[in-house]
Amino acid sequence: MWMNLQRQQWIGFGILIITVCLATSAFAQGQNSGRVIKAKWLDTAPVIDGALSDSAWAHAEIADNFYRVEGAHGVPAELGTKAMVLYDANTLYVGVHCDEPNMEALRETQTRRDAPVWRDDTIQVLLDTYHDQRNCYVLAVNTLGTQMDAKISNESNFDQAWDADWEAKVQKNGNHWTAEMAIPFSELRFDPETTTWGINFARPHPMEGVRYTWADTGNDFSRVSEFGKLENLEFSRVNTDRKIDILPYVTQRSVEGDSFDMNAGLDVAIPFSTNITTNLTFNPDFSQLESDSTRINVSSDRELYLPERRPFFREGAELFEMPLDLFYSRRVQEIDYGIKSTGKVGDYNFALIDTYGAVVDRYDDDQKKQANLLATRVSRNVGERTVIGAMGLQKHQADRDVTLLSLDGRFALHRDLTARGQYVTDWIHGEMHSAFHASMNWEHESGWAANARVEDMPEGFRPNEMGLEDEAFRKTYGRVRYRHRFDKDNLVRGYYLSGYHFYKLNGQHLLWDRRLGLSGGVDIGRFDLYTFVGSGTRREDGTLYDRQYIGSDISYRPKWGRLSLYNRFGPRQDKYSRYTRVSANVNLFGKLTFSFNGSNFFWRENRNTLIVGVNANYQFTRQMGWRIFAERVDERMSNEIKYNFNSIFDYSFTPESRFFLVFADSTNGERAVLTKMSYLFESDFLF
Repeated sequence: MWMNLQRQQWIGFGILIITVCLATSAFAQGQNSGRVIKAKWLDTAPVIDGALSDSAWAHAEIADNFYRVEGAHGVPAELGTKAMVLYDANTLYVGVHCDEPNMEALRETQTRRDAPVWRDDTIQVLLDTYHDQRNCYVLAVNTLGTQMDAKISNESNFDQAWDADWEAKVQKNGNHWTAEMAIPFSELRFDPETTTWGINFARPHPMEGVRYTWADTGNDFSRVSEFGKLENLEFSRVNTDRKIDILPYVTQRSVEGDSFDMNAGLDVAIPFSTNITTNLTFNPDFSQLESDSTRINVSSDRELYLPERRPFFREGAELFEMPLDLFYSRRVQEIDYGIKSTGKVGDYNFALIDTYGAVVDRYDDDQKKQANLLATRVSRNVGERTVIGAMGLQKHQADRDVTLLSLDGRFALHRDLTARGQYVTDWIHGEMHSAFHASMNWEHESGWAANARVEDMPEGFRPNEMGLEDEAFRKTYGRVRYRHRFDKDNLVRGYYLSGYHFYKLNGQHLLWDRRLGLSGGVDIGRFDLYTFVGSGTRREDGTLYDRQYIGSDISYRPKWGRLSLYNRFGPRQDKYSRYTRVSANVNLFGKLTFSFNGSNFFWRENRNTLIVGVNANYQFTRQMGWRIFAERVDERMSNEIKYNFNSIFDYSFTPESRFFLVFADSTNGERAVLTKMSYLFESDFLF
């Protein structure tokens, strides 16, 4: 025990020294692009039809001369793109004109809101509304008019849980296409005392395998510190009042062989200002069949991660994203009531969550137990790009109390070099255990990149209490990569080479997994060719086994979808194993999106698993769609078959006001029908 405590103290001391050393470089300067566009005030709002025909656009300042991404800095874009920004008392308007000499080659595959539209011809607007050079909103629309919104935090975390009620329209013409966006200020958080935001415009052009951006951010479009500036915002003329959002819901569930089950709940959002919001929830809905395609977990190594969609948890969720998973809100399943406050004051971001209800106990057969959960998070912006923070978690239930404290930081040492550190201590049953993470990431415009990571989670440390399931480990990881992009006219668009080393011990400090691998890829026209090889040792069934593997991934990207074939071969426990996956994603008629995935894992007499999955979505209108998801898992050696089937019809009045009709059937559950209705009301009581 004394040796364990001494080891923890030395680890903690080492992390502290590293943090202090890194902090001396915390004021490393960012590299602002120097680009500026001024927003133009409007007295009369334009009609949002995608045409850019209103006279107001003729007087707007133009952001043009875009750069090509994924090459050397300062390379001009081959195609012309012009962006404009207008605003009035309630709304920010963005208009974009995209030259396209080959309109027949537009890639249009995504039809459902919040789908990965960046795989299509798309325009993305990125808004750093606090101008803190770290965080931004992302709003995008493809040439089919499909919208996507998300947040980027700390120049690294991409979160699509955020939804906003905004409008976008697109029109296609002979040699160009245009887009208009109307973004209400009430959907954004910002400081009304400032007159400048950070801004960037990005345009993927997938059929040519390139992307264009207005601010030259290099290989990474999430470099918020290098955005341009949106100036001339006079918030004294803008309506910054906020209304209370009231979101009730009601559900009715009918399960085969059981009685009807009705439920109702309420979420309330109280924005005290443009930068501070308090949320209340009473019996929020957890039956998220309407947003989660039910998946079968064919591996017991890790639990499935499911994204958070409940309105109560979404606001400020990005603050809890750290290298070690400590707060997995989906663990909180049946809340009786909860309160949360999030916001930004000066250089400080904060979140406070307090809930009472049923929490899944991973240490007691996944039983649901009544618990009070309190989570607090504070982070501070330092210098140009550095962020330091602390988080505290406390869970109280009848049989135990759990307390956890985390200190973390993301340090900008140089434009191309960042470091992250996290040190965590928990107290359970009077015992204290500590875990840590430290990593470095370097990426240079020449194409070279490297990253290294070391983590330790000892026996007794229990992330399962409130985080994702994980076992004790100590691991190190290192990787070096070189990427090269050729000129546009080359048949071979680019290639990359990469090598890595991974080393992992279990809780008893016994070797668990060791791998050394090489990989390489080449981009030829619409084909991506990827191959890899590796060797190492893995502990299975209490014994170390040597293993080797070799594999490839070949994909084809036509304008209507994507086809790919993945293979991996090699001995496992001295027996031949193979994993093969075939996938296809197809868009038909601009409304029907269809995807197929088939995979087979074969391991001699140990296992032969065949998985087939189909996902289809028909988008009748932008508000109304119908999804079908089906998956079948066939364990051929044991003749065991598992399946899932979901049919989901939904109608969206707004992103928050929706109607769902769901039919679900699976091996482990009875057939069920679920209906859900939620509708957002805005109170006239203003702050």
